[in-house]
Formats: sequence, structure tokens, C-alpha cells
Amino acid sequence: MQIGIVAKKIGLTVDAIRFYERNGLIPRPPRTGGGFRQYAENDVETLTFVRRGQGLRFKLSEIRGLLRLRGNRLQPCAPVQRRLQEKLADVQLKLTYLHKLEHELRLALRSCKKEMRKQHAHCPILRESISQKPETGK
Repeated sequence: MQIGIVAKKIGLTVDAIRFYERNGLIPRPPRTGGGFRQYAENDVETLTFVRRGQGLRFKLSEIRGLLRLRGNRLQPCAPVQRRLQEKLADVQLKLTYLHKLEHELRLALRSCKKEMRKQHAHCPILRESISQKPETGK
């Protein structure tokens, strides 16, 4: 199967497939007499796995490790579970940060809205220093 067909089948770009090949995520495929890459069904499965891993926000180095485990005859689940737990903990930490950021943005917006009610409004966000917190509205 040629690269364009593989790309369309999986939903990747041709450049992405070449990138994965250059970075050792898939083996270099054999070439036809005309120099075209010929991919096997196994390559398609691997590329689908890589795409799914990236969808779960695994780094390429992490995906490479998962591919090594996938190639293992025993395919142990414990290391995969550990990696998934680490990824989930990372996402939860980011969510905590995003919730705090959302709270700070709401406070800043409330401060702006309060100031806008005044006849001679001066933006409180532009007046405050970087280290100050927005008005809490107490």
C-alpha cells in the first residue's frame, strides 16, 4: 500500500507518516522499483496505534516505549497501566491549574464590570501590578 493510501485510511498526513518513520516509530518500508514506499497492514496497525497514543497526549518517546511493550510476546499490562495512571495524574494536575486560572479570570472580569459602572472608569487590571490579585468582590 502506498503512503497516500495509508495516510487517507488512518487520517494522517503523508508528512506525519514520514516523520514517524524518521523517528523510528515505524520501520522503513521497502520501496518499489519506482522508489515508492510500500506499507504492509502491520505498518497501518502501528500507525493507528501511534495516532491513538498521540490522541491520549502521550509524547513520542512514551509511544516508542509502548510500541516496545506491544512488540513483546507477553504484552504485560502493568507497565501500560502505570503509564496511563501517570498520564491521568498529569491531566488532573492541569485541570486543577485550569480551574484556578478560571477562578482568577472570573475575579478579574468581575472587577472590570464593577469599574465599568462608574462614570470615569479606569481599568483595574491595567492599574494593578503583576503580583497583585484581582479584587475579590467581598
